[in-house]
Amino acid sequence: MVVSATEARQLIWIVAGDRKLPRYVRIEANSLEALVPISPELVHQRLDRLRQKVLPDLGVDTPTVDYARCVSIDVFYHHHLQPARRVFFRDPDDYLYYLEGTSDPAGVAQSELSEESTLVPASHSWLIPAHHITELGGAMIKSRLRIRQDPPYIVMVFPVERMTRANVGVREPRGLDAVPGSFTQWSPRDVPDERIDEDIPLSALGSLEWKP
Repeated sequence: MVVSATEARQLIWIVAGDRKLPRYVRIEANSLEALVPISPELVHQRLDRLRQKVLPDLGVDTPTVDYARCVSIDVFYHHHLQPARRVFFRDPDDYLYYLEGTSDPAGVAQSELSEESTLVPASHSWLIPAHHITELGGAMIKSRLRIRQDPPYIVMVFPVERMTRANVGVREPRGLDAVPGSFTQWSPRDVPDERIDEDIPLSALGSLEWKP
């Protein structure tokens, strides 16, 4: 993964500044500062190695409410659309144009969802209680979740019953969770009740919602 010196330094600050992480983790993150101008990529690798070391110590809870994940059309196109369907479109904008021309964009997107057993890898499994966003439009969701891309969005809804059957647990995000995706704008409690999980299987998905 290509990481700039600025991104590497910001990730160090995020991890070192998260006081809910063990002290040794924050000290080790700070010690990487000298590596930033030499090899930002190595800094990223070592932070991720530290994340993997700490993960087993971060307990998870059983979900008690429905959760949701909001993704841009770009993310859906590149990571969730069936490869056999993706070849029919030039790029995410072309796919968006196609969806907007249908009577049920969410239904069409769900029918074209990749059939991979893992729907969302752990490093991208950022969730929020569904009731926080299912009643909002795209502009409000963008502001609430601080999404870089503009709407429309596709919201994946994970009913609590399906999450429980699929053994999906949730926990409060920590600074180390920002490392895999270089999520440099993350800060504790920035998004109320935000949670993260390990891999989320396709079986935990209930429905998709379209948010223009």
